[in-house]
Amino acid sequence: FNNSNTGLFTIFTGRDDIRKIHQLNYWKTPQCNMINGTAGQMWAPFMTRESTLPFYSPDACRSMELVYQRDGKMQGIPLYRYVAPKTLFANGTDYAPNAGFYSPVFISHPHFYNADPVLLDYVQGLNPTEEEHGLFIDIHPMTGVPLNVSIRLQLNLFMKTVSGITETGKIADVVMPMIWFEERGYIDGPILASFHTNLVVLPAVMEFMQYGFIALGVATIIIASLMHHKFKVTLKLTGTLL
Repeated sequence: FNNSNTGLFTIFTGRDDIRKIHQLNYWKTPQCNMINGTAGQMWAPFMTRESTLPFYSPDACRSMELVYQRDGKMQGIPLYRYVAPKTLFANGTDYAPNAGFYSPVFISHPHFYNADPVLLDYVQGLNPTEEEHGLFIDIHPMTGVPLNVSIRLQLNLFMKTVSGITETGKIADVVMPMIWFEERGYIDGPILASFHTNLVVLPAVMEFMQYGFIALGVATIIIASLMHHKFKVTLKLTGTLL
């Protein structure tokens, strides 16, 4: 969202197999290696509540898809809020499309928000809430432009007893949070004011003018009819007097 460099990606050149050209080589299955959706800066306009937000996340090195949650407003501008479905970070057993990543580092929401509650039993100090740990994008549905974004991800490591290493003998199998981070961005200042003018004020003025012109047209027709009727009555009276 700030034109930062997202780094380099290793992809197949297609020299040995043209069918693999520009494909990633990180995960085990073609579906997991697919780059779906946009780069995350904007989406197609004229969205509905049934629309989804597919995008590619460089941080997770995988495609993601958000779903509609609720309507909202930002400085009077109507928005749709999209959030991560509970299946986004689910394992392949619970959600088949996620099978094939096979990474020892697990991605989740911070504090295991929306994760299996059993994960919270093995780690102290976690208190997941949607306000502090949820992931969302507020987008203007008519233009497809995101106005308020918060991406929160947590990296976790699966720890277990390792045979032959005595130091791990008392470690229970646990998914241990290592670090979580947040990337936020929103539009404000003159740009937001311009959006408000173009997306809220002008459409409202145009709608008012539309009904105003209709009312003016109806009034003109009524006045013209009354004047025509009055003119006919005047002609009749004039003819009678003559």
